[in-house]
Amino acid sequence: MNRIFIHHALFRILAPPVAGVMVYFLILLINNNFSDLKNIASSAEVYVCIGLAYISLEAMRITLSISEKWLAKQKVRRRIIVQILATLGVSLALIAIAIWAYYKWVIGFTINTSELRLFLSIYGVIGLLYNALFFSNFYLNRENILLIQQEKKMREKLEADFTSFKNEINPDLLYESLENLILTMQHNVDQAEEQIDYLAGIYRYSLVNRHKELISMEEELQAADHLIKLLNFKYQNQLNLLNSVRDTESIQLIPGSLLVTIDAIVRNTLISKQSPLVIRLYLEEGDEYLVLQHTINDRLLLHQDSLNAFSRLQRSYSFFSENPFVQVKAGKENYIKFPLVRISTELAAVNE
Repeated sequence: MNRIFIHHALFRILAPPVAGVMVYFLILLINNNFSDLKNIASSAEVYVCIGLAYISLEAMRITLSISEKWLAKQKVRRRIIVQILATLGVSLALIAIAIWAYYKWVIGFTINTSELRLFLSIYGVIGLLYNALFFSNFYLNRENILLIQQEKKMREKLEADFTSFKNEINPDLLYESLENLILTMQHNVDQAEEQIDYLAGIYRYSLVNRHKELISMEEELQAADHLIKLLNFKYQNQLNLLNSVRDTESIQLIPGSLLVTIDAIVRNTLISKQSPLVIRLYLEEGDEYLVLQHTINDRLLLHQDSLNAFSRLQRSYSFFSENPFVQVKAGKENYIKFPLVRISTELAAVNE
């Protein structure tokens, strides 16, 4: 309730004089008596109108504050009707008493019915405007609260997806690598040791960086290089990662971004000596995106777990950038675009 404008001290101080002067002008207009405008500063009637406006607005404010506690669980339509009737009833009753007392004890005679009706009509219109402003502000504020709550829930979901993505270990890659390792050990021990080194490097990278939100592209590329070399034992050197990005230190990625993306591409692409897989990394014009591009050669049956991990990666990037993580298929080419998150060299030095 304290956020609604009617409770602000500045509004409570400035609104009654403005409303009172407006009431005074309306009374002069209705009575066709503009000669009193010359003496408006010294006219007692204008101060009476301001005082009545203060009584009216404060009475409606207090009534709304009290009614809010009692009508919080009521339906919107019933709530509006009851609050309007209550505020107008209390406000106009106090106005009538105040005007009667002013005429009786200050001026010295009783106010006639037509004059009383005029005052009550004008202050009744002001009361309706006051209620309209209150309810528009109240329900706008409530709508904003709902939007903030939705955004908070969405952010919590993104954080959960982000945490899940960072802490996820790819079991398929582990089991397939171990199976290839068993076969390789029977024929070439040196190659088996290389596979163990690459596999250990990949999972060491994932474990060491799982609590970090962002990591430099240079470190991510080192892990991606280990993955490519490990997979090349299975696919007989038919995988190649070509990087044309020079400033890899200033570009930040979510740990595991390239690993998950490359794994999803490899698992869902037909690869052979006749159709090798070449993955290219470059910056899009305007430096808005890091682009990973490859030729489309989809398998008949797609690997669902890798696609799910890729979807979580897409949602995780919305946690860091207003630019969306997008995948665009144009002709025979697939373009996966990572929104750039850059950290300046000075800021990186300070953080270290």
